[in-house]
Amino acid sequence: MTSNPQDVMPHSGVSLGAGLTRRRDTLDSTFGPVDVWNRRYFDGRLSPWVVELLRGLDHADDSAQAFADRAFRLMRAARIEATDISLLAAWQIGQIAPHVLPSAWGGKIPPITAKGRHKLVDEYVVANPWHRPSGRGLLVDLGCGFPPFTTVDSANRLPDWDVIGADPAFGRYLVYDELGDYAWFTDASSPRYYPAGVADQKRRSALQQDPAATNQRFTALLEELLPLLPDDDPSLAQVAERRGARLVRHPLRQFEAPNLRFVEGGIGTLAVDGGADVIRCMNVLGYFDRAFRTRTLEWAGTVLKPGGLFICGMNWARSTSSRYTVYQKVDDTLVRREFAFGIECVRPIDFLSWYTLHHDEAEALQLADAARTLRSDETFRRAYDDRLDGILATTGMCPRDADGYLGTVPLDLTPTEREERMESIGLTLGSAGLTDAAVRVLRGAGRTAWINCVGHVASLPDEITSLDALEGRA
Repeated sequence: MTSNPQDVMPHSGVSLGAGLTRRRDTLDSTFGPVDVWNRRYFDGRLSPWVVELLRGLDHADDSAQAFADRAFRLMRAARIEATDISLLAAWQIGQIAPHVLPSAWGGKIPPITAKGRHKLVDEYVVANPWHRPSGRGLLVDLGCGFPPFTTVDSANRLPDWDVIGADPAFGRYLVYDELGDYAWFTDASSPRYYPAGVADQKRRSALQQDPAATNQRFTALLEELLPLLPDDDPSLAQVAERRGARLVRHPLRQFEAPNLRFVEGGIGTLAVDGGADVIRCMNVLGYFDRAFRTRTLEWAGTVLKPGGLFICGMNWARSTSSRYTVYQKVDDTLVRREFAFGIECVRPIDFLSWYTLHHDEAEALQLADAARTLRSDETFRRAYDDRLDGILATTGMCPRDADGYLGTVPLDLTPTEREERMESIGLTLGSAGLTDAAVRVLRGAGRTAWINCVGHVASLPDEITSLDALEGRA
């Protein structure tokens, strides 16, 4: 490797130390989980800098280690090579994931979201071939989190629809510090928060490294500002400010619109008068096991209108790293219509494609299986990898170094610029014909596959029950 990782990864907020300059043959010989993963899943061929970014996992809790092990098993199943793991992905798995998993937040699922995250899902609602509403449509954004950016996006994109944002634990209080970072609380004594709004990655990492201290700081702000609020009026968003900090009570009121309302409720408890045309449940079920998913589908069948759709899966900003399944209600039963994914997921440069908390998450297994089929086709793999490596070199997004390993993202990019470049990877691969080529390979392997209405690779969903079962197909 020719570039200095001290230059390419300081935004992690973690001191990488002098150990990064050691070559593989002089690395510390301590035999820990990272060494086991490297040998078991990558034949000991991970770059020394990737290993160093993962090294903190040697002393992480069981949840973080299990998360990493699942991610690496999925990568191996998908035929991802050691040289294809970027410093960005290693940093996310080794430095960020341990501090954003529910185990780091008292078992709470962090309401991580982003504007524009579901823009292709919104387009799918409009253009899909399976269901058209009779009259005014109704979309339920289930587990929308807070702030409800994605729900607001949907209400703006679907002005002829009614949109309901639903979550089992909406925030009653939204607290901003003097830097504009914010956290939210279910009530004055029950923090349910996630520090957001942090553009500076080093500061974000510092907030995530010590959840207890972050909780204490935002709780202190809440207690300081509460007495400044006027008498409670649930119909209004009420604001109090002091020394640059700000508290908002009933913050959901700021987001409501003529076609948008919010309801506190979740899977198994939410009722919708007249039924929903579409239930969107993105970035939720990956936190739960297959039994919970089964109960969710049974419940969704009681809430959807005849012919209505249930869409579930994972994605990130601008609908990158998308993997999702679409179900349709037919004769009181949910029928799987398609599994779809973005072409950039065949060999992703980040960790979102492998982000799951359970070994039996349907979409993670389907994606790894599809990627394996595609990467097992030598002609496709060579064309895909050559084109992707060219895109990465042009955009500066984790380009390969002289030793053949993937690097990281430019440090001077704003969050918006990073999102734009991540989005451009999939768009450029698609315009180069790789989505069409992927469909041809899947068809050649005996699958029913097509390009769906938003340009994703789609196929009839297969039944893969566990990561063990997926590995057994190899």
